[in-house]
Amino acid sequence: MSSLTPSLTTSTIPPLLLPVKRFLVPSEYSPDDSWRLVEWCRSLGADEFTVDTLGADPAQADSLHRQFGRAAAAHARPQAKRERMSGKTADALVRDTEVWALNEDTVGILRHAFPAGIFQYDPRDGGWFEDPILYREGELMLGVLSHEAFAVLRVSERESAQLAAAGFPSHDSLPRFS
Repeated sequence: MSSLTPSLTTSTIPPLLLPVKRFLVPSEYSPDDSWRLVEWCRSLGADEFTVDTLGADPAQADSLHRQFGRAAAAHARPQAKRERMSGKTADALVRDTEVWALNEDTVGILRHAFPAGIFQYDPRDGGWFEDPILYREGELMLGVLSHEAFAVLRVSERESAQLAAAGFPSHDSLPRFS
């Protein structure tokens, strides 16, 4: 890099644009509030999502995933490397990921998959959906780790203030439960 090219450091990024992590606790959100949060993320640029399908019987989980894929097929995007909320190793946190456009239609499909809200964790015999992630320009914006009952939201300081003003509970760190 030439000495005439300024380097991008945190000292050159305006403070209100620095990314911050806000931690969300599903029990602090009603189903309606969780969908209001999804719409809030969309209003700030969340443009795609992924979701996992699991089950005790892999064949049933695959069938459920195919049903979801058919419902969202018109909104499918090419597989892309995306950060995930879990993986077998730290290296597996960024991997090829099936993604769909996040829009009014796909929010409806997600609402059908998560009738108790985006934070729903409801293991069933026939398979279930978990760990939805919303991306903004390919970067994780809202990541839910369903079975651990928490989510992380990555926003700017300005957006963090807007989050609070909109009445969404969040924390600076993951709360400890006793």
